[in-house]
Amino acid sequence: MDPDAILAFALTSTYSLSPKTYPMYEAKKFNIPSLDGISGESVKQHIGLYEGYVKNFNAISAKLVEYAKEGTEKNAIALGELVRRKSFEFDGMRLHELYFEQFESGAQALNGESGFGKALAAEYHGYFVEYMKAIGGMRGPGWAILYYDPVGRQFQTGFAGEQHQGHFVTLPVLLALDVWEHTYILDYGAAGKAKHLDAFFKNLNWGVVEKRFERIRA
Repeated sequence: MDPDAILAFALTSTYSLSPKTYPMYEAKKFNIPSLDGISGESVKQHIGLYEGYVKNFNAISAKLVEYAKEGTEKNAIALGELVRRKSFEFDGMRLHELYFEQFESGAQALNGESGFGKALAAEYHGYFVEYMKAIGGMRGPGWAILYYDPVGRQFQTGFAGEQHQGHFVTLPVLLALDVWEHTYILDYGAAGKAKHLDAFFKNLNWGVVEKRFERIRA
């Protein structure tokens, strides 16, 4: 059976588990002001996609339990496809939460005297933003991400294909930059990724990133 057909069946089928017996995630609300270079309509549609990840993750999680109760051998193919899909939906949910939080309270410049600012300058010598834009400009849908390794005491940057491939395992995310086409196509067209990257950093609240770093280092 086609994997997409299996997923569609699972997400549209009813299941017997109630919210009282299975923990369900709820979509968060974000207080995002008017952004420079990212339209309100684009933000609205983007948040709608995020809410879809939350809904899909909840549906898949519940359906996996139902299938397992019915018999893992009977539902082996469907279980396998849904298990593989589960991390895609979860990472889409969590990365978007990190992404939208970075716009709340409006743009805020990086504080070079903060612990994060000093650590970033020491490791990237002033070229961090351009480096992140280069990662974000890679071909294909995905995320440019800044992590911090508290064991090695250093930053790691990378590109997560789609949103669940290529992560640095266990490392907390400091900055999440969505570079899927849906982030820019409404405002800039199919070839507008570079303009969106500029707009992202123009609107970024670095204070949010600094606080994430402080929590990790505490």
